[in-house]
Amino acid sequence: MGILNGKKALIVGASGGIGLACAEKFIDEGAEVLGTYRNTNISIGEKYREAFSGFRLDLEDRENIPRIIRSEVKKFGGADILVNAAGIVFPEPIFSSKRENWESVISCDLLGAYSVMQSMIVPMLSRGKGAIINISSVFGLRGGIGQSSYCASKAGIIGLTKAAAAELADKNIRVNAVAPGYIETAMTKDINEDLRKKLIENIPMKRFGEAEEVAELCAFLASDRAGYITGQTFVIDGGMSI
Repeated sequence: MGILNGKKALIVGASGGIGLACAEKFIDEGAEVLGTYRNTNISIGEKYREAFSGFRLDLEDRENIPRIIRSEVKKFGGADILVNAAGIVFPEPIFSSKRENWESVISCDLLGAYSVMQSMIVPMLSRGKGAIINISSVFGLRGGIGQSSYCASKAGIIGLTKAAAAELADKNIRVNAVAPGYIETAMTKDINEDLRKKLIENIPMKRFGEAEEVAELCAFLASDRAGYITGQTFVIDGGMSI
């Protein structure tokens, strides 16, 4: 029996990377998973398909997010876990950054996560408990060159997590954030080899992390084993922040 046996989870951004890894890990741990995608459909492993369903969600279309979430979650039979794992990034120096890129990143990564989380509070209340995990980034804590919009959005996720945790604790809904460092995902696959080597030199564990390692942490935080943990940010970066 897995640590998420009998749970129903909504994973936003399940088409790849950390979101897809969470979907597969949660199913391994006994959950049923409802996943969202924006442009690329979800290529989940064959052995997971029976416990998985998906739907399209554009996080920049905030006007329609509540309606879509309510409808899909109702058809799914409710959900008591939410993982906000969707995100985009536009690397560019702040002095030449484009306003439209900033607005897209904030709209998707921060305001989108807020809209989904807000839409899930009533479904969680109806089930008597809930666990929300917001994927932030170590760069929301320490900043990063050429990543001003991404850093701002991920710092905002941490603030949002703390505020929501304080508001929802007495309603038996826990809210935590996970702040990964460099993880092997689509966002990092195009880093050139020279830069990758320099980055790894500054990571005590001398490698990038795997999405499955982040998913392991998320599964624990989503489980009843983490029942007294809320409002926290968990860094998973191979020691980069030491």
